[in-house]
Amino acid sequence: MVKSNKTERVLDERESAVLKALVYEFIVTGKPVGSRSFVQKYSFSISPATMRNIMFDLENLGFLMQPHTSSGRIPTDVGYRFYVDSLLDTYEFVMSEKVRVREELIKKELQLDKMFASVSKMLSLVSKYASVVLSPKPDFTVVKHVELIPLDSDEILFILVTRNGMILNKKVSVSTRITQDDIYELSRYLTGELCGYSLYEIKKDIFDRMRVQTNHDYKKGLALDIAQLALTEETDSEIFIDGIENLLRIPEMIEADKLKSLLHLIEEKRLLKSIIERNIDKDGVNTLIGEEVSDLEISGCSIITSSYQIGKSKVGVVGIIGPTRMDYEKVVPLVDYTGKVVTDLLTKMSK
Repeated sequence: MVKSNKTERVLDERESAVLKALVYEFIVTGKPVGSRSFVQKYSFSISPATMRNIMFDLENLGFLMQPHTSSGRIPTDVGYRFYVDSLLDTYEFVMSEKVRVREELIKKELQLDKMFASVSKMLSLVSKYASVVLSPKPDFTVVKHVELIPLDSDEILFILVTRNGMILNKKVSVSTRITQDDIYELSRYLTGELCGYSLYEIKKDIFDRMRVQTNHDYKKGLALDIAQLALTEETDSEIFIDGIENLLRIPEMIEADKLKSLLHLIEEKRLLKSIIERNIDKDGVNTLIGEEVSDLEISGCSIITSSYQIGKSKVGVVGIIGPTRMDYEKVVPLVDYTGKVVTDLLTKMSK
């Protein structure tokens, strides 16, 4: 049972059934729903007059609206919210061969950035909407190997490779001459000390422990200085977007006001990223419908997201952006399933 934002009255069973069917009908047809044809199509054992009364009540409660006085009803954002919440409680997902094939392609990607680009492309191709993927912050990744490469007399390239394929590199200036033998020794020392720890653990505890253990050893101290300088700057997550052209094929998405606000949301990656980041710590599939999307006036748009994990830590988000009239029955389980695939893959890669 769901309550309207306008009143505290709970919908009864018949009102709930009518509302869910009406939202589904509008999603499929894109046309306002009239009482007579609606009763006949969905075999409600009530008269068109009774249906009109129910629709009128749902309109007063804020679940429906009439675009024009003589037209049928369409869902409001509150109506969509009711429909999606009921769907989340009951959906089942049967994986199609199309998704299975693309999942295998994703698993073949060894580089993390290419993998997330593949995930984003898969989501947009299967859903026919736009997709968004927020990558993990590097701090969650576990170190596999460290390599130092001399660039010139006073500069070292610090390269760090993580278990899940992420490569970080940073130029570090040094004030002393380092031989090739020294470089090899320092690389081996840093790999031995840092391998198996996440960047978060390294910055939080491991560097301090290493500093104590260097015991005034010049070379170890130099290696530690280089590593700390290289990893001082905060590294951030990336956002991958695909399938914007899909939205431009949807009639209601190219209405002037909706198109302008949607393109602003997508072009301003910081804004979209901040919206998506709010869902990292949430369980299951999360939906933002219409005005719930952001603090801006963005209408006619929904974002469906699911967080993914490395081990037990939630580290990123996969999602789909589309119209409020999107195919939630298809999109919700697709996003949920993709989040679980990415979780499984990243967890295995990090071991």
